[in-house]
Amino acid sequence: MPSQPQPQGLIVETGSGASVLQLPATTLEQIRHIAADPGASTLRLPPPATEPPAGARELDFDLCYVCKHCKVAFPSPTPLQAHQARACYAGREAARGLIRVVQPALECRACPGERFRTAADFRRHTEAESHVRRVALTAGQPTAPPEPLTHEMEDVVNQITLLAARAAQDSAAPKEAGVGFCAPGPRFPPPGELPLASAGH
Repeated sequence: MPSQPQPQGLIVETGSGASVLQLPATTLEQIRHIAADPGASTLRLPPPATEPPAGARELDFDLCYVCKHCKVAFPSPTPLQAHQARACYAGREAARGLIRVVQPALECRACPGERFRTAADFRRHTEAESHVRRVALTAGQPTAPPEPLTHEMEDVVNQITLLAARAAQDSAAPKEAGVGFCAPGPRFPPPGELPLASAGH
């Protein structure tokens, strides 16, 4: 059985196993060339050919960190430093070499910290409800239509409406002499008419 061609890319040690990060052959050649230089280097991948979509700004996204000695990549600097201290640069940490591989990414202007590698990922984000709500809040617009009334709330509204209608009817009806609808009484009982508190019943 013929062996399948190996995918071109960097081996990335994720901590839960290795995976292959697909990169163009030209980028892999650049990494091999940069690895010959001592110390820390940065390799910026080319930006997409298109302009950033409306509502996005371009910024650098750390794709991975590559050990210059063995060319194995790590998702962040901490596991790379641990690898180099125990393997590739053990006892000679001052000579360590690494390549920070940076990819242009898109950050949402309305949702700082939300970053996307592709314009398609950014578009999906802008269509999500959480993004729409945040944009509406910053614009001072209502975020969602009002929720329908619950049955209990609807009953209360109906009772208030009925009471208001009855009050309107009563005020429009002719009144009998000497009978006042809701005639106000004295606000406080006059002095001397206050009930006395008793210790018993």
